[in-house]
Parts: sequence; structure tokens; C-alpha cells
Amino acid sequence: MSDVTAACVNEIHRLHEAIAGWTTGTLPNTEEAFSTFADSFAPTFVIINPNGKAETAADVVPRFRDRHGERSRDFSIQITNEDVRDISNNRALVVYQEHWLHRKVEQSVILSTALMQVDSSRPGGFVWLHLHETWMRPPT
Repeated sequence: MSDVTAACVNEIHRLHEAIAGWTTGTLPNTEEAFSTFADSFAPTFVIINPNGKAETAADVVPRFRDRHGERSRDFSIQITNEDVRDISNNRALVVYQEHWLHRKVEQSVILSTALMQVDSSRPGGFVWLHLHETWMRPPT
């Protein structure tokens, strides 16, 4: 595994740990902790969520700020099947599965495709440009 490939995989894990930590309240409700999520996205970032709705960073980031501690501390996210498909021009296209767990029991699975760009000024060394999510197993 190349250094860039490993860094991409680490970034996916880092961001999802921040998401789980923020929403369960295990990260403190501070601007510094929130920035580990908020500063990860380009101003032009677009996410197509599993329901097919496209949203920008301007939509997602402020809404996420209000989600601190909304989930049980038994919630976690497990990332699997990371596949760095292409790396060129300091950008990486990565496919992975996101498993949402409650008390270690799988509640849903999302197939995600992300486009990231190397940016050492960002929390994980990458800036997220685009994310497309598809339900593999919607929540019940």
C-alpha cells in the first residue's frame, strides 16, 4: 500500500471517528473539536446522500453543528472494504462501506464513493470534494 493510499484510508477512518464522536458526545462541544469535522470539506463540497438528495457543505456543516450528543454512546461507525480506485493530480477517488452500529449490532450499511484532494492544511491532510452515498442496507 502506497503512502498516499494509506493516508486516504486513514482520512476516511479519521472523519468517521469524528462524526461518531461528535454525534455521541464523546468529543467535547467545542469549536476545536467541531473543526475536526467542519474543516474537512471544500467550500464547493457536494454530498449526494443515500436518499438521493444533493447538499453542499453550506447545508451540511451548520446542521451537523447542532447534532452534538444526539446519539447514544452505544453508536459507532465501522469502515470496511476501502478501495482507493485512482490517485492523480493530488486527488484520490475512494470507495468504502460505512456500517452504522448500535451496541455493536449493524443497523445500516452505506456504500460511499469519495473524491478527496491532498491538502496539508486540513485536519486529516485531505479536503473532501465530493461524496456519493447509496444504501446497501437502509436503517430498519
